[in-house]
Amino acid sequence: MRSTKTGDKKDEPAGRSQWFHRHESLIPFLLVLVAVAFNLYHLYPELAFKVTGPNDQVLHLLLTDSAMEAITRGQNFTDPRLRATGMGFPLLHYYQPLAHVSAALIHALTLGILSPVNMVDWTTYLLLSLFPISIYWSMRCLGFEILSSAMGGFVASFTATPGLFGLDFHSYVWRGHGLYTQLWGQVLLPPALAMSYRVLREGRGYFWATLLLSATLMSHLIFGLIAFVSLGALAFLPAIRLLTHSDHPRVAVRGQWTRLLILLAMVLVVTSYFLVPMFLDRSLFNPSGVGEDPRKYASYGYSVVLRALARGDLFDFDRFPSFTILLAIGLAICLFRWREERYVIPVAIFLVWLLLYFGRSPWGILIDLVPMGRDIHIHRFIAGVHLGGIFLIAVALAALWHWAMAREGVQYLVAAVALTLLIMMPVYSERRSYLAQNSADMRENQRAMAAENPELSNLFENLKQLPPGRVYAGLTGNWGVEYAIGAVPVLKLLHAEK
Repeated sequence: MRSTKTGDKKDEPAGRSQWFHRHESLIPFLLVLVAVAFNLYHLYPELAFKVTGPNDQVLHLLLTDSAMEAITRGQNFTDPRLRATGMGFPLLHYYQPLAHVSAALIHALTLGILSPVNMVDWTTYLLLSLFPISIYWSMRCLGFEILSSAMGGFVASFTATPGLFGLDFHSYVWRGHGLYTQLWGQVLLPPALAMSYRVLREGRGYFWATLLLSATLMSHLIFGLIAFVSLGALAFLPAIRLLTHSDHPRVAVRGQWTRLLILLAMVLVVTSYFLVPMFLDRSLFNPSGVGEDPRKYASYGYSVVLRALARGDLFDFDRFPSFTILLAIGLAICLFRWREERYVIPVAIFLVWLLLYFGRSPWGILIDLVPMGRDIHIHRFIAGVHLGGIFLIAVALAALWHWAMAREGVQYLVAAVALTLLIMMPVYSERRSYLAQNSADMRENQRAMAAENPELSNLFENLKQLPPGRVYAGLTGNWGVEYAIGAVPVLKLLHAEK
């Protein structure tokens, strides 16, 4: 009889166990590498084509440039005045500043080598490409074994929605929304949750947890909110021990909530330079809902959300619902393994944010109990749904490989590889097509801009020679969106010219 290893793998055949131990670091490395390489290659047109975006990218260029100007003039670069919009507006007085200020500081430290456009383009490209590493590292910190964590990185970037502002490419690329600050929050949120959860459980690591939570909050206020509400839900996980007849779950819950409140206090102190003025001056802010879809503030309601989830539109829009099926399998696996706390984490995150993503139907005024619930875009809570969903999808894919690894014979591993490819091919194929269309759109718009460049240059030059004043080229809510060159409204081009 062949000998077996002791410990957790004592029932595993020696040959298979030895083979896995020789390759257990290589396989996860390759999985994450594939995802990152896919992103680096297919997102490169975002750098290659120099064409103004038809989305929020222009706003973020202006904010970055304003912070850069403030640094060079020795002014307060955390709260500069945005001079190119309306009659001038101190947007960073209440809008999360970390992304723009960081880009401005890098610009100053590199002696101005990189322009605002280059800073925004390069940070967008790198953050979006390296997001799989954020998911992998965070799942490892949350206690998942290396294969499940690698599967998290493998699938991290490939959710697809019809432009729902979630953790998918459409939120960030040229043909999408250009949500620069949300991208910073997306990359920082998983490690912030992971390090903070370690604080809740072990009572150590306050410095890094505070740093990451503060950075997440200052990158995107809603993502900071998602972090703290998620941690509040996770702080109740010790109560599960009531069902397993463990001792003193109430003491454990109280201890985790105490640590969470300490973390919250530390983050509030660190970010008080921004939060205190914002709340003191909140009566001066005008609502931004004029001309906007009211569903941004109320979300879509439970019936619409659940139908979209069942159809695959929350994770697999316009493709075979591979992720939606894997999510259901992962949810079942985690519920079956509920006695292991790490498997309850993705379930808690996914369900909490799915319920909150319903919005004011069915919760009504109860949604206002969420911090800033009256003033924020509740539809952005889809980010929490996506984060929990990515974890669940990773668990489902890893279960297949664990099944194969636990058996003698290479045919089981071949079957796992083949089934993984079968599941993921529609995902990778659709995402490749989406980004190829993004590249084609940028190329076409570059041609359109080149054709109109002589007249545009004359127009901009004449405007600069006129006495100081304001220029009106419409708004995105009226004819301004139709007054465009290619897909880019002229009002965006005017903002880019300042």
